[in-house]
Amino acid sequence: MYNTILGGGANSKLFQNVREKASLAYTANSNYLRQKNNIFVRCGIEIQNNQKAQDIIKKQLDDMKQGEFSEEDLENAKTTIIATINFIPDEQDTQISYYFGQELSGEVVTISEYREKIEQITKLQVVQMANNIHLHTIYFLTGEGGTEECK
Repeated sequence: MYNTILGGGANSKLFQNVREKASLAYTANSNYLRQKNNIFVRCGIEIQNNQKAQDIIKKQLDDMKQGEFSEEDLENAKTTIIATINFIPDEQDTQISYYFGQELSGEVVTISEYREKIEQITKLQVVQMANNIHLHTIYFLTGEGGTEECK
């Protein structure tokens, strides 16, 4: 839920603030890697805009910690995730990935249980999750195939 609100689509905080409002990126999103319990923020920016983009991204992370997102954002995220859940039974590859991920995590949750868990998530729970997320690494890739800067 946190990841979907932060960077999971065109209504996300990253897309709206880094791409649409500041016009700093041609793309801005985040992805959650469940097996590693990591979130990756990705923004396609010009290197000269890196500090501006970083500042806006960090503000979005801080805003999430402060609960600076609406109930509508929460409901939109739920709708997005539930639509994805509802798609699982439609494709063999998706089913295999879903159940394989559960096998790896050691937690078995049926599709209907998963849907119910998503529906029950509250804003407070998202804020609590946000306060457990910490920035770890910032890096830039250049067109030359190497990294411009690592921190």
